[in-house]
Amino acid sequence: MIHEFDFHPDASAEFNAAIDWYDSRDARVGATFVTNVQSAIAAALEAPDSWAVWPGWTREPVIHSKGVRNFPYRIVYFVHDERLIIIAVAHTNRRPGFWQDRFGNE
Repeated sequence: MIHEFDFHPDASAEFNAAIDWYDSRDARVGATFVTNVQSAIAAALEAPDSWAVWPGWTREPVIHSKGVRNFPYRIVYFVHDERLIIIAVAHTNRRPGFWQDRFGNE
């Protein structure tokens, strides 16, 4: 179990943009999105190695992703110094792997 996490600045911006998008359609859906992202992060903190390794990823650090229930998003993360680093809040139908140049910028 890990107790702390950080968002890469771009991941934070992605999360906020998705919240804004859902809120602009229905504030209740935006609130549900936030809750479900928080639940995905909590699950990753509880058991970070339990979730899928990013397909085709073979180098260090090991990149995992956890789906967001009822939304087409995945939380993409790795563990560094007992901290979960969220490097993307990635829409599953857009630009797979777009976040791969973010290492060293967290």
